[in-house]
Order: sequence, then C-alpha cells, then structure tokens
Amino acid sequence: MRYVDLIVNPSNKDIFIKRTKLFNAMRQFFNDAGYMEVETPVLQSIPGGAAARPFITHHNALDIPLYLRIANELYLKRLIVGGFDGVYEFSKNFRNEGMDRTHNPEFTAMEIYVAYKDYNWMMNFYRTFVRTLCVGCKWYD
Repeated sequence: MRYVDLIVNPSNKDIFIKRTKLFNAMRQFFNDAGYMEVETPVLQSIPGGAAARPFITHHNALDIPLYLRIANELYLKRLIVGGFDGVYEFSKNFRNEGMDRTHNPEFTAMEIYVAYKDYNWMMNFYRTFVRTLCVGCKWYD
C-alpha cells in the first residue's frame, strides 16, 4: 500500500523524484557517449544470463513454457556481436529465490556492453560516469 505511505509520509515522494532524475542523467550520459538504449525480451524460451532460479509461466497459444528474464546479458551481447558499438538497458529482472531487505524477486538493473574496449577503458568510463552523475544530480561538486 505504497500510496498510503506517500500520503502519510510526503517526504518519501522525494525518493521517486530522485530515482527519475538519476535514471534520466544515466540515459543522458550513455546517449552522449553514443550508445543505444535497447529493450530485450522479458519472456524467454530458456533461462540464461545468470545463475538463478527463474519464474516459469506458460504460453497458451504456443503451448510452451516461458521464463521471466533473470538477466539481460545474453541478449545485449548478441546485439554487440550483431554490430552495435555499445548498448545499454534498464531492465526488470525476476529471480525466484530468497527475499530480504536487500533482495527482491523483481528488481531493476542497468547493464551496458561496449565493443572493442578493455577493462582499463571501462574503469575510466565508469569513473567519469559516477562523477558526472554526482554533479548532475547535485550530490557532489
């Protein structure tokens, strides 16, 4: 009953606003770097991309089992193999496993894959990314 919490604690609305600003700043950074935001399938014929137990559903028309995405890694890598220099996605992932304060069965993840770069490049890219977000979201000067 999140709506009740928002009515009782209006300051919690700030969390939604900050999340939106953060995601917009992340998208802007990746877009400015020349990378493309993509969407990969949520329903998959085989589970993959992470070692986790999937949620299973059934497609009535095709009469086959389908799995809710546990990770988007494999589809993003296929796009790199297909010729994109860089792709990223904000994805809803689902893992049919334990649950606690820090682990939820449904969660949002962001992944980026870039072709022809090594880990040194990625460390520098990430450092610039974090710095840009902190300044852009007014968390650091």
